[in-house]
Amino acid sequence: MTLEPLPDRPDGVRLLCAHGELDVVVAPALLPDVPALVEAARGVVLDLSEVTFFDSSGVRLVDRMARECGRTQAQFRVVAPPGSASRRVLELVGLAADLARDDLPEAIRSVQPRR
Repeated sequence: MTLEPLPDRPDGVRLLCAHGELDVVVAPALLPDVPALVEAARGVVLDLSEVTFFDSSGVRLVDRMARECGRTQAQFRVVAPPGSASRRVLELVGLAADLARDDLPEAIRSVQPRR
């Protein structure tokens, strides 16, 4: 699994793209990096579209990012397409309604700073 931060957009939105399995082997190692991953962003989007396996460790990572964004007052959303493993798990734990969006453009619009 990789978690690739893309260059910040001019509007201050940071895109993080995950690929592969987001599970107990991978997610715990990413937790210490969360503050640096969201630092100074005005909005953060974690794209889980290419995640092939997503378990409770992935939920923990999403929750940690949401809490860190809350601490820094950055908006946070997750791209989890309908029917994907990540969307099903986020729905089961009650995070999908607030955080999950169907696609990247929708997620970006939902975190862009209001003028």
